[in-house]
Amino acid sequence: MKKIFFIILLIFNTHLIANEEAFVVNDIKLEGLQKVDPGTVYAYLPIEIGDTFYTSNSTEIIKILFKTGFFDDIVIERKKSTLILSFIERPTMSSIEFEGLEDIKEEQIQEVLIAAGIQPGKIFNESVLEKIRSELLEQYYARGKYAVKININETRLPDNQISIVVYVKEGESALIKQIKITGNRSFSDEELISKFNSTTPVWYEFWKNSGAYSSPVLDADIRTLVQFYQNHGFLEFSVDSSQVSLDKEKKHVYVTINVSEGKRFIIDKVMVSGKFILNVEKIADAIETFSGEYVSKGKINRSVDAIKALMSEHGYAFANINAIPKITEGDKVDLDFFIDPGQRVYVRRIEIKGNVRTSDKVLRRELRQMEGGWYSSNLIKVSKRRLQKLAYIENVTFQERKVPNKKNMLDVVINVEEKLSGNFNIGAGFGGSGTGVQLNTSISQENFLGTGNQVSFAINTAKTTKRYSFDFYNPYHNLDNVSRGFGFNFMQEDTTNTDTQTTFKSDRKELSFSYGIPMTEENRINFRIKAQTYNVKSSKDSAQELLDFIEKHGDDYTNAELIAGYTIDTRDRRSFTTSGFKTNLRGQLNIPGSDIEYFKLTFKTAGFFEIQDDLVLKLTSEVAGGTGFGSTNKIPFYDKFRTGGPKSVRGYEKNSLSPKDSRGQPLGGDFMFNASAEVQFPTPVLSEIEELKNLQSSFFVDFGKAYKDMEDFDIDEIRGSAGLSFSFLSPFGGVTINFAVPFNDDESDKTEGVQFRLGSL
Repeated sequence: MKKIFFIILLIFNTHLIANEEAFVVNDIKLEGLQKVDPGTVYAYLPIEIGDTFYTSNSTEIIKILFKTGFFDDIVIERKKSTLILSFIERPTMSSIEFEGLEDIKEEQIQEVLIAAGIQPGKIFNESVLEKIRSELLEQYYARGKYAVKININETRLPDNQISIVVYVKEGESALIKQIKITGNRSFSDEELISKFNSTTPVWYEFWKNSGAYSSPVLDADIRTLVQFYQNHGFLEFSVDSSQVSLDKEKKHVYVTINVSEGKRFIIDKVMVSGKFILNVEKIADAIETFSGEYVSKGKINRSVDAIKALMSEHGYAFANINAIPKITEGDKVDLDFFIDPGQRVYVRRIEIKGNVRTSDKVLRRELRQMEGGWYSSNLIKVSKRRLQKLAYIENVTFQERKVPNKKNMLDVVINVEEKLSGNFNIGAGFGGSGTGVQLNTSISQENFLGTGNQVSFAINTAKTTKRYSFDFYNPYHNLDNVSRGFGFNFMQEDTTNTDTQTTFKSDRKELSFSYGIPMTEENRINFRIKAQTYNVKSSKDSAQELLDFIEKHGDDYTNAELIAGYTIDTRDRRSFTTSGFKTNLRGQLNIPGSDIEYFKLTFKTAGFFEIQDDLVLKLTSEVAGGTGFGSTNKIPFYDKFRTGGPKSVRGYEKNSLSPKDSRGQPLGGDFMFNASAEVQFPTPVLSEIEELKNLQSSFFVDFGKAYKDMEDFDIDEIRGSAGLSFSFLSPFGGVTINFAVPFNDDESDKTEGVQFRLGSL
């Protein structure tokens, strides 16, 4: 830079008038400007028209203009009373491209560079290259890639521009060779390090790049270490330092963490003080920590959050709860929860954003927090859960925003992310598990025209079944959340060429009307009445059980069916549930006077328990039974309980775990039991791809069997299977692939190691 400056001064001395006389500037001309606006130059110039120019002014002018960073060269000349400034501008960056990026996305690097003021359109100088290099090195070093090599090429382009290409050779991540903790007396290194995500390499976690060093991960582990000690009574615990050292080849990392434990404190007294808005017993019930326990910062924080939640349920959204530990003597601590409720707050306005397809009122009717009402965190939680259960909502976030200059009111902003909730399909497929090749055309929409109504029309043909149906369902027939629906269904069955069901042919026509009545936020009663005509025909391959039924009841039936169900649903979301349960008790009765009189009862429940982040235990069970009455002594053959297959006990052919007819085909029974335990988790590697974020894996164990009636139930005959399942929620519906190994099966059972299923997850 100094060399350039002296060259400029030399050029200046060559061109200036030899004498040192001053002159009055009548005009200022700027030459050579291409992209820099003349107004910008004039704004920096310390001299204006009418001022007297002295030779000594030149140094000051050049210094000021060079500081702008816009120019590579500046020449000052005089022509009579005109001051002429000639410029050579620095080039601008036309593009910055990267080659060889794998571990880091280009968008991430571009964001970092933009934050550092490096982006296309900006002025280029040599320091830009070093900034790019240093920013990249910082990113890669944080990921443990110390062997990374970076080369940068710049190419001059016309119009005073320059393009930059950054070539990256990432190399391998440095692996953690050793993690050592010093200063720990109460807990061993092994116990503390077991809490870390940073580990030495583990061979069976090859897909995770096990053992790779990462600075952000280590920082998180150190915070975990601090939390662990603070949750076990060590209030004075501190991490004094942490060192990370590399071997000569830059392939292995040695981590040392130096800690000071300090004293371990026990709680002597727990007190509550301040202003009591709620009953003190309720506040006491929210406190998790008690006298005689070691001090736990985690329990204290959860207690503070629980008290805040209680206060916010009654409108005190900004209550301040201070948990103040006071060391009394030795290792004893008194803990005082001081409550400052602040002002009671009401919600001024609720704003919903992100709903492109869905009408605003469709979402607002799910809200339990009302505009103009007192703020309640509980009502916010209920509102969020109700929105997340909608089939056409992918994700929901709530944000409370204070109203300027108003301490007693706030606004709630709801951001929703919609998803495709309907589709149009026309094509062919293979259903698997006995359903065979099928052609289908279907139109379904769970958010028809943004109204929240569900409409579906389908024409499906398969090896055993042809079905034509139309259904309409309005979840809000009135403002009290009473639902109403209707539909018709025409179905033809022909099981003569399949071994998944007893052999017969039938035509079924149904017309149905339904109503649903909410009992609470999570409980609901549903009713459906169905008018049905059913015609059945036997064939030469029909079993004796079917022939006997037709002989007794004829082959044409007209039935009136009443279905009533009670549902409890506390799930946090509809798909990929992480907590809560859904339980349904359903009764089906063919009303007395129908040609076929019988009833069925079904109890089904599914519970979801989050074991840890991204790891969910799902437990399901189903018990179903029924019998005939009047002139019918059993459930008719076409409506018996059947199990086995990808929707019940995976690893067995469809319906194969059901009582057989006289020809050895699945007939079904009057009693059924199914159960399943499943551990669900994101699919390693694949779920990190944005397009496959809805891909989930699970290990499962299934049990089940159907029996002729309840008296035949024998727990020793229950079949089981275990295996691995992959489920993907696409915009067009769910896709599931199961790999199962049956157990407790016998030689007569029909098994399938691989099964494929389309439909809801």
